[in-house]
Amino acid sequence: MVHLVNVPVAEPERAGETAPRRNAKLKDHTPIKRPVGYKANTIYEFMLEAFNKGGDRHAIGYRDIVEVHKEKKMVKKMVDGEEQEVEKTWLFYELTDYKYESYKQLNKYVHDYGRGLIQLGLKPSGEHKLHIFASTSHKWMKTFLASQSQAIPVVTAYDTLGEKGLTVSLTQTESNAIFTDNHLLSALINPLQKAKDIKFIIHSEPIDPKDKRQEGELYQEAKSAVDKILEVRPDIKIVSLDEVHQMGKDSPDTPVNPPSASDLSCIMYTSGSTGDPKGVVLTHENILSGVAGVSFIIDRSLINEKDRIIAFLPLAHIFELAFELIAFYWNGTIGYANVKTLTDTSTRNCSGDIKTFKPTIMVAVAAVWETIKKGIMAQIAKQPALTQKLFWGCYNYKLKNWKVPGSTYLIDNFIFKKVKQATGGNLRFVLNGGSPISKDTQIFISNLLCPMLIGYGLTETVANTTVVHPDDFEFDVQGALSGSITVKLVDVADAGYYAKNDQGEIWIRGYPVTPEYYKNEKETKDSFDPDGWFKTGDIGEWTKTGQLKIIDRKKNLVKTLNGEYIALEKLESVYRSNTYVQNICVYADQNHAKPVGIVVPNETAIKSLALELGLIKSESDDIHKALHEPKLVNKVSKALVSTAKSQGLNGIELIAGLVFSDEEWTPQNGFVTSAQKLQRKKILEANKKEVDQAYARS
Repeated sequence: MVHLVNVPVAEPERAGETAPRRNAKLKDHTPIKRPVGYKANTIYEFMLEAFNKGGDRHAIGYRDIVEVHKEKKMVKKMVDGEEQEVEKTWLFYELTDYKYESYKQLNKYVHDYGRGLIQLGLKPSGEHKLHIFASTSHKWMKTFLASQSQAIPVVTAYDTLGEKGLTVSLTQTESNAIFTDNHLLSALINPLQKAKDIKFIIHSEPIDPKDKRQEGELYQEAKSAVDKILEVRPDIKIVSLDEVHQMGKDSPDTPVNPPSASDLSCIMYTSGSTGDPKGVVLTHENILSGVAGVSFIIDRSLINEKDRIIAFLPLAHIFELAFELIAFYWNGTIGYANVKTLTDTSTRNCSGDIKTFKPTIMVAVAAVWETIKKGIMAQIAKQPALTQKLFWGCYNYKLKNWKVPGSTYLIDNFIFKKVKQATGGNLRFVLNGGSPISKDTQIFISNLLCPMLIGYGLTETVANTTVVHPDDFEFDVQGALSGSITVKLVDVADAGYYAKNDQGEIWIRGYPVTPEYYKNEKETKDSFDPDGWFKTGDIGEWTKTGQLKIIDRKKNLVKTLNGEYIALEKLESVYRSNTYVQNICVYADQNHAKPVGIVVPNETAIKSLALELGLIKSESDDIHKALHEPKLVNKVSKALVSTAKSQGLNGIELIAGLVFSDEEWTPQNGFVTSAQKLQRKKILEANKKEVDQAYARS
């Protein structure tokens, strides 16, 4: 008899739906509201319990910037089909070692900071809202927790949201204060002319003329931004985080204002990858039950106070926020890092964050894992032929024997040791979430570094839906349902997904599910059925073992010329695993039978290919001109089709052609969101001419 990870708990409610399912451990029980072993009903009460249990153990670690080193180089770039030479500036960061604060110290800091918010002029108990517009850091998390201690709802927005999206989040919520990083102050100048409710700005670092980092530019830029803000909004009070914290320390008699479970904790704005960002309303009960749901699957028997969790994904993304709160539940140590300084590539006179912190657990999105995989493969390709043969022989041996206890000890601790050290050498498991990842990449990371677990959730469900439990580990599935929700699949007839085949749109109900989108009645009405089921827009299926597997998003299902649908995200996760690809956007429409790939090239692999084809003379040569050479384009196209076939894609899913993007896609230039989701419309607009030419050639 097959052990089912998720089990039916009732009959289907109507035709065209599967039976609703829960985690098998809750077959005869109702979903849970609070983390196992906790009595908390709010995030504030949860914080008190976690911090009291943590005591003198390290809660958080962080690094300060000592200096920013600038290097300028001339690079070649294709502009309207012509090669041009432009100057580009690279920044390299010199950092301190990690500094740590205990749970006891963090508890005191958060309470002092919360009192400081009241002394600054913010009103507690839901009267005022505090907007966080900043990069992930210990200061972001301290601001969030300090607000919870005074029942001040927090509004979160990605630090790359853009002027329009930021203005929407500020004005729609009528936020009264904003916490931001010094380098983001200039982004507030225009939005603040419309966001009239903002009365206070808290910036993350002091603006000090003695700050000579980056030749004094950090000070000058922040000072200039403050001056410009005060020109347009002289009524705003601008202070540093240190000043607010000191206000609280000087006012120990200022009372705490604890929230209730039904109070608003957070309005979290989505990244806006499919249109204007939406404000997701999350109460204390929503967030706490979300923490409870995931911790029900990955509990203290798996993760404990000895673990070190590296944190660098955007905290404005629910996936990261929920996971860090769960790390506090485990009483682990969170080490704050930055994507720019994660590896040694962009650091000077110090190691990158991973090598320095040496995490045991790492959470990332698919783009990060693909980069790590390709970096490892590039290093292997540089080794002598005999070394490569030994490496891949060991790799294949472990792949066949990974379930046999002790059979791969020598391989892991000697042959793969150097590879493991690139990520600190201590990883026990890693987690992918936020976007699909190819099965091949999951296998590669799991085989070389440590098991890669897959998670799936949404902002609207506090990152709750599924996580793969190590005891039920399978590749290419999203896993066991969290302990706080119930899930069913509903027919998507026009795309050929039917509940009778255990496939359909994923609908979720439970304590973590948002009650509404903020001041957006239409979106709320469209996203819920009358019985309270949230329509995720994601297509899933139940596997033979009862695990949930994600197929694609309804919005990314595209009907092609022959009337068949293709799933764009599914294709991208496969093609992205190819060695020549750093990132890819698959485009398809009703006028063509097959898709086209818009590719950001993996420069290392492409240079090797260009050398092989005689298009460049050395690895120091620029490759932009080579990217437009037909024989290189054809060679990469064939390689992508080969990858697709090896991973089971069918005829209509094979690309008809590809075009290379001349720009890397970053949140800063707007081609991807902070959560690394593709901004499809912008990518197509920038490459429309080349896409049309690729279709014409095919």
